[in-house]
Amino acid sequence: MGKQSKWYSPCMALVWLLTCQFAAYSLSAQNKAVIDSLKRELTAAQGQKRVQVLNNLCWEYRTFDQNRAIEYGLQALGLAEQLGWKQGMASSLNNLGIVYRRRGNYPQALDYHFKALKISEETKDSADIGQALNRIGLIYQGQGNFAAALEYFQRSRAVYEKIGDLSGVGKAMTNIGEIYSRQGLYALALEYLVKSQAMASTEGTKDLEGVAESGLEIGVVYGKQGNTTLALEYFQQALKIYEQIGNRSGVAQTLSAVGATYLQIGNVKQAEEFATRSYNYARDIGEIEWIKQSSKTLSRVFTAKKEFEKALEYELTYSRLKDSTTGEESVRKIADLEAMLASEKRQAQIELLTKENQIQQLIRNSLAVGLVLVFVIAYVLFRANHQQKKANRLLSQQNEEILRQQKMLEEQASEIQLANTELHEANLNLKRQQEVLEEQTREIELANNELLELNINLERNQRMLEEQAHQIELANSEMQMRNLQLKDINDQMNEFLGIAAHDLKNPLASIVMSSSAIRRYYDRMSKEEIIENLSGIEVIAERMRLIIHNLLEINKIESGNLHIASEPVSPGEIADQLVEDWTPKASAKSISLRFDNQAPDKFFIGDPNVLYQILENLLSNAVKYSPHGKTVWVRVIASEISALGGTPQNGSQSHIRMEIQDEGPGLSAEDKAKLFEKFARLSAQPTGGEHSTGLGLSIVKKLVEMMQGRVWCESKLGKGSTFIVEMPVASV
Repeated sequence: MGKQSKWYSPCMALVWLLTCQFAAYSLSAQNKAVIDSLKRELTAAQGQKRVQVLNNLCWEYRTFDQNRAIEYGLQALGLAEQLGWKQGMASSLNNLGIVYRRRGNYPQALDYHFKALKISEETKDSADIGQALNRIGLIYQGQGNFAAALEYFQRSRAVYEKIGDLSGVGKAMTNIGEIYSRQGLYALALEYLVKSQAMASTEGTKDLEGVAESGLEIGVVYGKQGNTTLALEYFQQALKIYEQIGNRSGVAQTLSAVGATYLQIGNVKQAEEFATRSYNYARDIGEIEWIKQSSKTLSRVFTAKKEFEKALEYELTYSRLKDSTTGEESVRKIADLEAMLASEKRQAQIELLTKENQIQQLIRNSLAVGLVLVFVIAYVLFRANHQQKKANRLLSQQNEEILRQQKMLEEQASEIQLANTELHEANLNLKRQQEVLEEQTREIELANNELLELNINLERNQRMLEEQAHQIELANSEMQMRNLQLKDINDQMNEFLGIAAHDLKNPLASIVMSSSAIRRYYDRMSKEEIIENLSGIEVIAERMRLIIHNLLEINKIESGNLHIASEPVSPGEIADQLVEDWTPKASAKSISLRFDNQAPDKFFIGDPNVLYQILENLLSNAVKYSPHGKTVWVRVIASEISALGGTPQNGSQSHIRMEIQDEGPGLSAEDKAKLFEKFARLSAQPTGGEHSTGLGLSIVKKLVEMMQGRVWCESKLGKGSTFIVEMPVASV
């Protein structure tokens, strides 16, 4: 064996157990103080405040009195429903789900968490959505459905990343790492777990529970890889944090992991101590999972000790708690233990029966001998008087024969003694030869063991080096990707600043010149001239505001900070309102607006405000580039055939189009190629002196695609343009 960790010593194991006993006392006192404070607060709490206090009591009781936890959770849920407070209802449902999961009632727990998820999605509470998704994943993990668990953990991580909750991201990554560990993907598991622990250790986050959870799982992975020394070190760190923050479930889980690790390295005594401690601790707080895991370890411990009755007892406990997906293994294990126990009992019965038969046989032999003796004595007494003389003669002859035989026996004894001496010397020689062979065998075994251990260490070191090389390669790839992203962001920022400076420079200069002229010559200028200059400043300022607005809008879209609603939208109503709003502006250029709604009853799923912004941008361009006295058409049309191709089933209308057609100069092939690009400069010019930032159509394209739609332009140079927005029809 290689050099063992300090955790292998019995003294260190004793320190662990004493520390855990002190921690259990401290945790109980700590919980009691919090619960007493909450109960005092509950007496005066009303409304939503009372719901919050009841939920807090449910949370505090969850680890040691689950009946009370359920009682407070149901009270909180009932009151929240009466108040119509959805956030309180979601918290109550999540707490009840956690309690039922600890009790091993996964279907009930899953029902509560799905209800909580539905309410959180209705209220758009991202933090509660992330919690519900993570807890649903934990239930699927407990049932052994790793695919479903991984899906929900990934969804939870995405929600937390979107709202910037690093603690939530870390918990989701820890759970993802645990799934990969259970699937045997240890390198991938360590990648997620190490990142999660680093994130939880960040100064701004400092999530001690997250540090302990990820550290515990890192220890489990190292244990599975055979590095038990490093595994026990991580377990020690996790246990210390769990004790510090009062997480009783974490303490039970860590003790169970330590017991299983000691069993892995063959230290049966310490494995029994820690597994027993975990079993009792988990039973006190009602943690079904760790009762199950410690029972499994204790069953193997007592099997190794050949105490099959105790092993069967713990295996039955493990079997009762284990879910149906792994029940067959427990049944086989129980059958094996029952067979060994039955064999042991049968052997004991055979030995007892053998002893009884020997005693009965001895009694029968003694009775037979006694009867013979009685018969002989009676016969001797009866024949004594008649055979006295004959007996004396025979006795004399017998004495002579006895002396002769005694002499022969003495000679034989001398010969036997000599033979025994020779045999004893031969046995001694054989024994010495056997001892020499045994010593040589032990030396060979020691040499083989040392060679085997050396090979194992070499293989382990090689695996560690390969793993480290893989991690370094992953880190380098990630760094290269981030460098490319940073370069792209830097290029876009330089382009953004350059265009902003260019587009704002001239308007600012005009404002400075106009305001300077008014300031210097206002006493020489007529009122009409001053108003004219101020109107020019106002127009230029509005132009600058539009430039800044479009720049900020495109930045918001590309950074992912723009929220798109998801609700039924009537494009006919939006287009009708837009035409009404823009009629005065179009009339100022003697342009007529014509509206045609051929789909008044059609809807799509999206954001009505975003659709208004899209259509306004397109209508603004149509008015801007149309000559005076022309007409602009706005149409809403239902279509069976998408511009993307394909025809719906049953002849139903599956798409809805919004068309804006002008009588402007049209677009060249070169213009159409760059039409929807950022800062695009086209050959066509506004007909009324208006300004274009080159961002409007880029914004339109990104907003349409965010609502799962498509936008394009149909135009011929000199014959006007038609901009078309197509959306899938919703079933409402």
